[in-house]
Amino acid sequence: MTETQDDNPGTNITMAMTLTNSSILVSSDQSTVPPQTSSDLDAIDILNNFGLPTVCLFGIVGNILNLTILTRRKLRRSLRTVEQAANLCLIALALSDFLFCLFAFPTTFLPSDYYTEKGFILYYGQYSPAIINVFILTSTWLTVTMATERYIAICHPLNQTLLMTLRKTKLIIIIVYILSALFNVPVLWRNQVVETVIGNNTVVYSLKIIPLGHDTMKDTIYRVVWAILGNFIPLILLVGFNICICRKIHQSYLYRKKFHYDQASSQDTNVTLTTTLIVIVVMFLILVAPSEIVLHIASMLHTENYRSIEAVMNFMQSVNFSVNFILYCIISSYFRKTLRHIVCCYWRNHRRDSYRLSMKESKVPLQNVNDGL
Repeated sequence: MTETQDDNPGTNITMAMTLTNSSILVSSDQSTVPPQTSSDLDAIDILNNFGLPTVCLFGIVGNILNLTILTRRKLRRSLRTVEQAANLCLIALALSDFLFCLFAFPTTFLPSDYYTEKGFILYYGQYSPAIINVFILTSTWLTVTMATERYIAICHPLNQTLLMTLRKTKLIIIIVYILSALFNVPVLWRNQVVETVIGNNTVVYSLKIIPLGHDTMKDTIYRVVWAILGNFIPLILLVGFNICICRKIHQSYLYRKKFHYDQASSQDTNVTLTTTLIVIVVMFLILVAPSEIVLHIASMLHTENYRSIEAVMNFMQSVNFSVNFILYCIISSYFRKTLRHIVCCYWRNHRRDSYRLSMKESKVPLQNVNDGL
């Protein structure tokens, strides 16, 4: 699976590297990884060959629907400026998740041993880890951006109109995308194409992970920095913001209950956005955050089930980028109504077109008969 763990098991820092490398690379040195049992290999094959493609395909379709609904003019016009800023973050997050699923989906079908020729498939396997890492980091920091804006809106409402403008939100989103891309540029040179001659002078190609700049120390430093910026700092910020938001919501609930405020008045778009954010953060904490810690501990202990653990963690990460569509359907009544409207309109239009086509086909022979008479 990943040569990162095979060559240097003590430096398995970045969960994103593990996700993208495990599906497409061939290990040339298996000395530090215990052999896997047949049951472990079966579990790995099921997750990598069936689980990951299914989740990624669902994520592609789901995020397309997210973008379709979240970008509707009617929704944008009905929101206040603060809510429009939060909705813009949701759109940027859906785009990043869509691109992750789109680029991760083909990696599950790449050769597991070697490539027979130099071409698009080989180069895709070589450079796709860097591209996928970009969207992993982008989605993570977009989630932090949403948490920050919700924290300001809930805990510091007097400053929200000053700090949360559409222009500032757009600028932050652009910066997140650009910095995520620049930070993952070194990964483009991590996979090296190795040419091997086998029986009958047949030339095959494989991918080998090399340290950045051929320097193990630099590679280790980069992985540590990636882990800090891509996992630990976002984790701390998300936990802190979520705790503050939940405390503020609880205090507000107690206040309304004490003074008998109308509970129905609180069921507005702002509450829906806040609930959506909390659920997204919780999903991140459950599906993404543990991967770094678990994989690092497993690699240090040289556990016999490392490959199975790695496959499960990769699968959990992929689920995180694919399930927001389900969350939106559960939380937002507007999302459900809009989705129902889109599906019903498509069904009605399809039925109308089919009816018109059938009517045209039924009239053609009658016209021919009349012409003949």
